[in-house]
Amino acid sequence: MSRKKRIPMIFGLIIVLTIIGLGIYNFYPSYQAKQEKSALIAVASVSQSDDGSDRINFESLKAQNSDTVGWILIEGTPVNYPVMQSSDNDFYLHHNFYKEASVPASIFLDYLCDSVNTRNYVLYGHYMSDESMFGSLWNYQDQAYLEEHPTIQFDMPGNNGDWEIFSVYTVPADYEYRQAEFVDDNDFFQYVSRLKANSVYPINVEPTPTDTILTLSTCIYTFDDARFVVQARRVN
Repeated sequence: MSRKKRIPMIFGLIIVLTIIGLGIYNFYPSYQAKQEKSALIAVASVSQSDDGSDRINFESLKAQNSDTVGWILIEGTPVNYPVMQSSDNDFYLHHNFYKEASVPASIFLDYLCDSVNTRNYVLYGHYMSDESMFGSLWNYQDQAYLEEHPTIQFDMPGNNGDWEIFSVYTVPADYEYRQAEFVDDNDFFQYVSRLKANSVYPINVEPTPTDTILTLSTCIYTFDDARFVVQARRVN
């Protein structure tokens, strides 16, 4: 084969190998995350606590990672994950349940939230294009999706919780929506009333001054440094 014929073949082979390499590079993190998720769901589901009070096997999860503080599930959606918490909001932004560097990373509770006494549990997760982590939350832009998935299960050890959504909205990252503690019930009610008014459509759920709420936050790209937020009140 002449040199003139070999050169285009070599370039063609390089292009094919590059495409294959990029495909593997882009696919593997998603594949790995799905495998990890399946394994964790199996651990969380093996059995309840000794007294049968927990819906999630936190004992087994905490044996693998003591940073586990909860589990979040939205039936019929991809959201079905352990919730982690560390001493800052950076570690689990970049690490998975096994404390390995990870692109999808973890769902995690704001480090400022006391996992027992806070009035507002603020959870973060990446917006992933395959709808893993908190990537599926964007579907709540559509009111029909809310009607299909109006409640969230967020359980903590010894503390099962069902939550009904009262507001969905997009705000800048520096907007005051992540407050964890409040001076009194009036301060709390002013806060939730303001955030309910932000909702992109009306939702027939009215928070009260004595409620506890759940805030799910993810990055979104409708404008620079935007956040998409879903908020719910505890109903049990």
